[in-house]
Amino acid sequence: MDGLAQVQARIASIQAQFQAPVRVSGRAPSDWASVAASAGLTGGTTDPSAAEAPAISSMGLDLTGAGGAVVAKAEQYLGVPYLWGGTDPAKGLDCSGFTQLVYKSQGVDLPRVSSQQATAGQPVASLHDARPGDLLFFDYSPSRPGIDHVGIYVGNGQMIAAPQPGEVVKMQSAGQPTAIRRVLPEGAA
Repeated sequence: MDGLAQVQARIASIQAQFQAPVRVSGRAPSDWASVAASAGLTGGTTDPSAAEAPAISSMGLDLTGAGGAVVAKAEQYLGVPYLWGGTDPAKGLDCSGFTQLVYKSQGVDLPRVSSQQATAGQPVASLHDARPGDLLFFDYSPSRPGIDHVGIYVGNGQMIAAPQPGEVVKMQSAGQPTAIRRVLPEGAA
């Protein structure tokens, strides 16, 4: 019985972690709109792991043209909290809500969810052939096959994405994408 009590206590401890409110710079999530407005949604992040990624401006990338505009717009949302189903940066964004918002600002309409976004544009053969502004897609759920995550390629093996609950939009390693799509016009290098 003692072992069962320990397991139940551990489960309760883990559940409490998921139920705790997410804090951004010591503020409650309901304060995010004022934080976002005062910050202008530019740069900065409350996620220490995102701070380890190099600044986009220091990566030596050619960010001119439409791809550069996509990356510049994506960078404005760094630090916005992840919110499943989120499409409003004042409340939070999920991965596909983030990519849809960024591309809409550039005049490109994308479907709402990552699995549908993975059918937009043209395929790119490999990360080596990817350009800034391309979409990177991932299948992270072995129990449910299919695309379930998307990010925006920055270059140099990095992407900006809204990763998962408890995190923020951040720059991170692109890793091994399942699929890569170019949704910007071909002349928009």
